Amino acid sequence: MTKKHPGAVREPVQVYLEAPDRSMLDRAALETGLSRAEVLRRGLRRFASELLADESPALAFLDSASNAAAADAPPDAAVRHDDFLADWEMASWSAGPVTRGTRAKRK
Repeated sequence: MTKKHPGAVREPVQVYLEAPDRSMLDRAALETGLSRAEVLRRGLRRFASELLADESPALAFLDSASNAAAADAPPDAAVRHDDFLADWEMASWSAGPVTRGTRAKRK
């Protein structure tokens, strides 16, 4: 369920769908309990993150993270997310990955 953002401005957009796409949208909304609009918003965000990943390191990181398995996530990812994002970005600058523990841990 999505949170309502007070004061958030939304702009209506009209989309024409063919029957199979409309059926897929309805099934996704029903399965997730989300509104059709929210399903479309999430689909747009995912598509844009894949398309624009080269333009934005943060979008590239989010795209790679969305494909990762929960078992692969470090146990302290929620606490040290900035460190992991910085390590991931710096690793993209060089040929080899930054190994864990090479950056100073913050308290």
